[in-house]
Amino acid sequence: MYKREFEAILKTKKAPKSTFLYGMCSYQNNLLSQQLLTLLNAGSEEKIIMYYDEYTFNSAKNFLAQSSLFGDRNILIIKTDKTIPTKELESLIGLCTKNDSSYFIYQYFGEDKKATPLTKLFDKSKEAVFVRLFKAEFNEAMQLLQNYAQSIGLIIDRYALQHLYMIHMEDLALCINECEKLLILNKEIVINDINALVYGLGSVSMDHFITKLLEKKDIKEEFERLIEGDGIEEVRIINAIQTHVTQLFLFHVYIKLHGNFDAKAILGYPLPPHIANQRSAHSIKIDLSTYKSLLSLLLQAEYQLKKVSNSDKTSYLLSCLIKLQSYL
Repeated sequence: MYKREFEAILKTKKAPKSTFLYGMCSYQNNLLSQQLLTLLNAGSEEKIIMYYDEYTFNSAKNFLAQSSLFGDRNILIIKTDKTIPTKELESLIGLCTKNDSSYFIYQYFGEDKKATPLTKLFDKSKEAVFVRLFKAEFNEAMQLLQNYAQSIGLIIDRYALQHLYMIHMEDLALCINECEKLLILNKEIVINDINALVYGLGSVSMDHFITKLLEKKDIKEEFERLIEGDGIEEVRIINAIQTHVTQLFLFHVYIKLHGNFDAKAILGYPLPPHIANQRSAHSIKIDLSTYKSLLSLLLQAEYQLKKVSNSDKTSYLLSCLIKLQSYL
């Protein structure tokens, strides 16, 4: 099921006996797990968390199988990037179905394709559910970040939050960690603070990198820093370029239709004025046929990077970016 369906189940105040959470967003995975534990009102003495290699089938089975004379519950949470063998998973789900006091939350942080076969095991039981999580849409991501900032007492304006989100290539988990660090300043956070403190760590601005790429400038130094210094995965760089080019295309079409631009009308959310002006000016310089070529190339590159695991992804990505510049 999707996230909204699971949230609807939580609103009924009845928690599933077994829950499987997986997908593209580790932050939402942890968030839904915490919401489930809050619904269960789980005490520290009632739950066991097994992280990654801590999982052993016998320990998990024995914990879920035990009965309580005092109404306590057995809540098992497994956080791992490895799949649990089918027979073991069937046994754990079955124990929760039979034992009224047992609950099982399986948080999987590995590849989606390895998780898909496991969903069938949760489908077999009426008291078990699986939730596939996708990357949050921009406005949803902003709302999640604002909610988190508010929960920890961090005052940060929306533009600064957007800026932070783009710097970290739309990774919610990284942004959450950054919010906790920024809280130390004990002041309202603005864009200048993000520039001074986040860029000051040596990170390359992805927005700056993509702008240089599309302006056909030399990107070698920034590319090396992204891959080697910041350790950013190749497919995430492609995804960031796709987002940027798509935004430019939307600006281009809107300006052609209306003769001006309105970032909120185009994207559904406002941009800082200088960034909106930059998007507008750049979007008109690219014609529609070139947009088609750019987006087709990026889609093919994304597919290849996800499909092939043993090839030299860095060299392949660089060759794609050189080809992309040749289209401009």
